[in-house]
Amino acid sequence: MIKYMKILILLMLLAGAAFAAEFPEPEYQRITVIFTNDIHGGIQRTEATFMNPQFPPKIGSAPALVHYVDRLRKTAEEEGFGVLLIDEGDFFSGTPVGSKTEGKAVIEFMNVAGYDLMTTGNHDFDKGWKVLKERAEEANFPFLSANIVNENGEVPDYLEPYVIKEIMGVRVGILGINTAVTPSMSFPENVEGLTFLPEIATARKYVKILQDKGAEFIILSTHAWTPYEREKEAAKLHKEIKKGNYPDPDKIGANGLEIAASVPGIDAMFTGHVHKGFDKPYEDPVNHTLIFQNYANGTNVGQVNFYIHRETGSLAGYDFAVDQSAIITLLEDEFWIDPEMDSLIESYVAVAEEGFDEVLTVLEKPMRRSGEGQSPLGNLLMDAVVWAVDADLAFSNYGGLRADLEAGPLTYEDLFRFLPFGNRITIFHITGRQLDALIEDRVSGNSRGMLCSGLQVVIDKSKPDGRRAEIISIQGEPFDPDNRYKLAVSDYLAEGNSGYDRLTEIDLKYRNNTGLMMREALRDYIMEFGADARIDDRWKMIK
Repeated sequence: MIKYMKILILLMLLAGAAFAAEFPEPEYQRITVIFTNDIHGGIQRTEATFMNPQFPPKIGSAPALVHYVDRLRKTAEEEGFGVLLIDEGDFFSGTPVGSKTEGKAVIEFMNVAGYDLMTTGNHDFDKGWKVLKERAEEANFPFLSANIVNENGEVPDYLEPYVIKEIMGVRVGILGINTAVTPSMSFPENVEGLTFLPEIATARKYVKILQDKGAEFIILSTHAWTPYEREKEAAKLHKEIKKGNYPDPDKIGANGLEIAASVPGIDAMFTGHVHKGFDKPYEDPVNHTLIFQNYANGTNVGQVNFYIHRETGSLAGYDFAVDQSAIITLLEDEFWIDPEMDSLIESYVAVAEEGFDEVLTVLEKPMRRSGEGQSPLGNLLMDAVVWAVDADLAFSNYGGLRADLEAGPLTYEDLFRFLPFGNRITIFHITGRQLDALIEDRVSGNSRGMLCSGLQVVIDKSKPDGRRAEIISIQGEPFDPDNRYKLAVSDYLAEGNSGYDRLTEIDLKYRNNTGLMMREALRDYIMEFGADARIDDRWKMIK
């Protein structure tokens, strides 16, 4: 196995030289970009249950990445190519070691790894902008986000809009842009005093600035996303463009495809946010921007080798390290571990996960969170919330559920990975009519609804918006539009996020913040009743 590891890593480190035969020195300069996104605190060694739930292979995560990048930089110095290590945001929130250290542990890893820059993501504001500022001050590299401005209309002093780096004689300009929908995904106090500007308009402004400053190779590092169905969405986009329907430059929440189609001058773009990785880049058919996106949670790293024509400064081509893929899974069978980084991370983990290995119950089969209107895992959570606060019904968005639960011993650590954000339960005493309007909002258009408990509702998507939901009963009693019901939601939704705007219109006298974490409610429910949940008649969808 050791011999196999050495051969594989040697091939990965040297592959660029073999692939670069058509881009010979000294006519072309190679610049290798190593990229991560949506680490979400996933820095400790772990098991790849996503590859094999029963017999998961070991993932080296941050300790493997540190060793790999160190070796790559040494090879680059010997062979005369440049290395750039970047991240596209959401770096800490999602694991005990990330969340409980408020990102300190992750920044220590990134400092040791030698990151050149990071662009902020929406979850980087989960602890508020002041905590993000503290992490930025601890980092040995800049935090980028050109589209975030303060009350004076300026990029805050703990962020930079862009950097220009001289890499092996090539002036590389890297622009950073967060996703502008961040305020709708954060508590108001976490982004207080900040305005998130449209992605396309901001990119146009700063690409021109970078060009005027002599940048030859321009990279956009952004937490805007590449859609899951990349080719399908790209085809729809360019069909509209051919009709003259270009993306609105002032749109809030433009994705990577829309930015690439709307902003000439970007050579390469690195995106994130949706946790979907792509082996090959997408190339915009008009502006020829290449878009790369890695998977999430620190299990993978992306690598691409760019070749810049020295005389013209233009991008001539690209290739990958191995297997014609931009994504490398950091399997321990294939990558060495940096022992010092491993020891540092484990010291943080020991404190952050104290008591997390307590077994709550044993799951006889896996529990999944995916579904429309309901899923076994979603139903379990919602039932637990209703029980914990004696509510009539409960709602949740899909995005707050971050992991499935696998068969076998269930620990508190598993619950943390499932519900990592520490949301607390808020109660609304809501009228039947308000409840009906809230559900109609969540099933309008292509919206798939919400997770729920305590009610029986039928959704008919063949009907027009505003007339799709028929509430049959609440807690087994016929629905009464004139009655008041006790609705439990997360404090995140209570602030009007994820399309729950109507909740902000309810008088404060009908609102109560319980302070109880949803995760704690779920733990107590499992200890009392076990973890058996099923699909039932609470949510019936007619298409």
